[in-house]
Amino acid sequence: MIESKTKVSSWAVGLMWAGIAVSMAEIWAGHEMGAAGFAWGLGIILIGHVLGGAVTSAAGIIGTRHRVMSMTSTRLVLGNRGSAIPSLLNVLQLVGWATIMLALSGDIGANVGAKYGGIVAKREFWIILIGVGTLAWSLLVGERRAQMARNVIVVGLLVLTAGMVYLLLTRAEYTGIIKGPAKDFSFPMGMSMMDLVIAMPISWAPLIADYSRMAKSTKGAFWSSFVGYGIMSSVMYVIGLSVFLATGSTDPASNLMGVMGAAGLAIPAMLLVFSSTVTSDFPDIYSSACSLFNIHPKIKPIYTVWGTGIGTTILALYVDLGQYTSFLLIIGGVFVPLFALLLSDYFLCRRGNVDGVDFETGTGLDFRKGFRIEGAVVWAVGVAIYFMAQKTSFILGASITAFFATAVLHAVVAKLLKSRTS
Repeated sequence: MIESKTKVSSWAVGLMWAGIAVSMAEIWAGHEMGAAGFAWGLGIILIGHVLGGAVTSAAGIIGTRHRVMSMTSTRLVLGNRGSAIPSLLNVLQLVGWATIMLALSGDIGANVGAKYGGIVAKREFWIILIGVGTLAWSLLVGERRAQMARNVIVVGLLVLTAGMVYLLLTRAEYTGIIKGPAKDFSFPMGMSMMDLVIAMPISWAPLIADYSRMAKSTKGAFWSSFVGYGIMSSVMYVIGLSVFLATGSTDPASNLMGVMGAAGLAIPAMLLVFSSTVTSDFPDIYSSACSLFNIHPKIKPIYTVWGTGIGTTILALYVDLGQYTSFLLIIGGVFVPLFALLLSDYFLCRRGNVDGVDFETGTGLDFRKGFRIEGAVVWAVGVAIYFMAQKTSFILGASITAFFATAVLHAVVAKLLKSRTS
């Protein structure tokens, strides 16, 4: 299940990431850009996705070139045992994401199903139904015979999304969404909003190589994931922003699904809620198995998938969605510096050359007792910089500041250490 030898086309990679991006969570996050107005909000969304998507797709290059999973690639900078730290943190964020998505979709599904009453109007029904569908989808990752079925489902999901966008554009209340920013809007506020956008694609960086390692082409995998995810996630954000500007709703996904239901499209709305959550949640469950496998190969992936799938479904029945924004910022604070460290090491310090390195055994890597202490220290400094910049509303924002500070610091430390040993 983990060591898949399947080679996936660039088209299939792009389609998968486009399907992942069609998410109720992205729509919900889009309303957070409301104070920026439409023009500024659109700019923040597009720039944030370019920046975050570039980092995430660049992390996927390591997976495609060397056929390694995402958390295994962090052994370059943290050591074999040191990579267990981000692996555990990644499992926590994946469980968090899967739980939030199920809970959010349960609320939306129940809202749409209220028109019919009965079991489809119950939040618990939707959480359990989507949880089972996500688990089944996760168990089929890497199976060649299921690839065509997955592609067909994603294409259908994209068609449903296009119909949703058309419905939005043709409603009278959406003609006035081209509004200016709020009076208290400022550049630092806009950069803080961009941190929320960047965090979304960055949240996929700790797992992108779990899938890009199966791709046929390094270049194809980079561009297809960058474009496929970037376009569709941006569309979702813009939908959330538009709904907020038109209606003032702080729950744009439920609002929009309600509109579809009122327009006689309740069944397509239900299908959209179900399929979008399944295609967005399955990487969380599958990659939790990959991350735990990186910690110890005796941890059976199949048991992890079952455990994560069942566990997140149970948690979703009780989760509080009020902490969603804080959750996004924590993800950014942990993983923006981590991948700044990794990409600085791989592309700047090593120039992409890892000859003699065995990611599985650690042969060719410079670490002590399984840890690369200097890498962990630089990562910790980057995390501190992120949260300091976020707390003080630093003019460049937390993500950009922490990324470049961490990348430069690592390059300097690596050069100093190299000069000492030469």
